[in-house]
Amino acid sequence: MNALTADHRVLQPESAIEPQLSPFLSTAEAAKMLGLSTTMVQSLMDSHVLKGWKTRGGHRRIALHSVLDYQQGTQQEHLVPGRRLPKVMVVSDDQEKLQGLLGDFRHWALPLPTSFFDSVTAALLEMTSNRPDMLVVELTMPLAQQEKILDALQNFSSRGMTPMSIVLVTRETGLHPPEQRPGKCAIQVVVGPLVSLWLHGFLTGVMTRCKPV
Repeated sequence: MNALTADHRVLQPESAIEPQLSPFLSTAEAAKMLGLSTTMVQSLMDSHVLKGWKTRGGHRRIALHSVLDYQQGTQQEHLVPGRRLPKVMVVSDDQEKLQGLLGDFRHWALPLPTSFFDSVTAALLEMTSNRPDMLVVELTMPLAQQEKILDALQNFSSRGMTPMSIVLVTRETGLHPPEQRPGKCAIQVVVGPLVSLWLHGFLTGVMTRCKPV
């Protein structure tokens, strides 16, 4: 089965992989999760909204549960009854990692319609009938193949009437997004592995942008 969905129509064992997150975060990590600046996070900690402590070297350590509690509170403010949330697809060919990401996503309980796929081909097949608003793809193959996948995704998205946001996560520093055209899909390249902390921050940012102006 290529697609792993996060809704209740697909059941997974109760013993799914538990998220391996540190109980404490750095200021930068907390800022990434919340979609805020590091200065704002420091201010929230100084005002005791976020709980934490300082090391002997002066570095801040913020309690993960405090960040999640704050996040949960802001999410309730950002959601608008009756407003459609963007559909997100997440793709990774690493089966173990994919299962871990799916388990973490359920633990976060974010109300975003999100599906998980183990290959770009499977995702493209699904996208022909169920086009997402956002696509996150981890690329682990050689650079030449990554460039071909980038072209394929760009060509696919250009055929749709609705713009689509694509984020490519890769360890290759030589992969560059194409020139962006107004009204077409936005393609972003992020250097690094696809990890739970980054995905949580990305999806939280999506939630934040759902807040009405």
